[in-house]
Amino acid sequence: MPIAGPSAAPLMRSGARAGSIIVWVGGPITAGGGASAPANRMSSIASRDLNLTEKNYAAANATVSNGLVTRCYAARDDKSYDHAQVAYVVLAGGLQDPVSALATVIAKTRDAINECRKAFPAARIIWAAGPGSLAGMNDTQLTDTTTIVSAILGQARQAGALAVNLRTVLGTDTSMQSSGILPNDTGHEALAQAIVEAIEDDRAEPVDTPITPTRTYSSGLNDWASRQVEATRRREAEKREANRPTGTELGGVTQKLDELTQAQGVQQVLLEQQQDELDAHQRELEQQQQKLQSQQDQLTKHQNELESQQKSLKSAQDAIKQAQEQLKKVVGDQGNTITNVKQLAERINAQQQQISSQAQRLIDMENWRTGALLQTLADYEARISALEGR
Repeated sequence: MPIAGPSAAPLMRSGARAGSIIVWVGGPITAGGGASAPANRMSSIASRDLNLTEKNYAAANATVSNGLVTRCYAARDDKSYDHAQVAYVVLAGGLQDPVSALATVIAKTRDAINECRKAFPAARIIWAAGPGSLAGMNDTQLTDTTTIVSAILGQARQAGALAVNLRTVLGTDTSMQSSGILPNDTGHEALAQAIVEAIEDDRAEPVDTPITPTRTYSSGLNDWASRQVEATRRREAEKREANRPTGTELGGVTQKLDELTQAQGVQQVLLEQQQDELDAHQRELEQQQQKLQSQQDQLTKHQNELESQQKSLKSAQDAIKQAQEQLKKVVGDQGNTITNVKQLAERINAQQQQISSQAQRLIDMENWRTGALLQTLADYEARISALEGR
């Protein structure tokens, strides 16, 4: 019996989707930048070709790293229609994001998918990465946009979204460019066609099925050995036929190799950015260490100065202590002198009181004597007057 080879089903196909609405979230190109009229923008053309009602929440200033998730919130919060009728949600952008924001782009890509999946649970999420013109970009910009788009597509595949690479649709063809990355009407039409083809392919069923050989082999020889050889050849032929890889399998392997190469390129850029950040942190750490060493040197100098000042202070304290002892002795001597003076003052005061008392007694005696004398004189005058009257 022949053995069937591995399944040839494409990795990202999900079948047809129910619903009549397609939601668009993106930046300036999804908003219609460069188109002559809103009806000629990428989203409107694709919506008409798919026979779906367009709901556009793009903003001219939105990028993947800054603003796209906010536009997802705007779509989520619009309750003017039944979200269960949304068949597809198309997220678009990437050419405006700098490679320096690669880590943020990766995180915001996942966030946008998760937010739209919660807001529109029945819808197929499509990540249309890198829509726009590459005309006028230098080699560095071309390399950076390749890295950004590869990162977005890788995250989209990991999250189970349909990943569509629009970066190569317009390329550097100036005939489809309006200005900068903005496409003209022809460019918008080409981008819309690429999205429609991706959605139609996503709706289809796997095209390859394992091949079952139907050939029969017969030998014109009648001998037993010839029949054995022919049977062996038949088994080998059937085995080769059964194990022959199909076109889809080969395409899937090639696609996987391309995706792995892109993922490795993105990881390489992330590692380089992380290394640059690490080098910057290392330089900053070295500068901080130098500042710390300088501060430590200054601290050591201040400590030495403090020790010197402490020694000087101790000497001054010793001198003050000695002066205090001398002053204490002087004060003690002065205390004795004050005590002696006080005692002397008390004695003088006592003597003054005694003198005052004696003086008062003398005054009293003098007053008494004067009074007695006056009385005697008065008596004499009275006697004289009496004698004269006789």
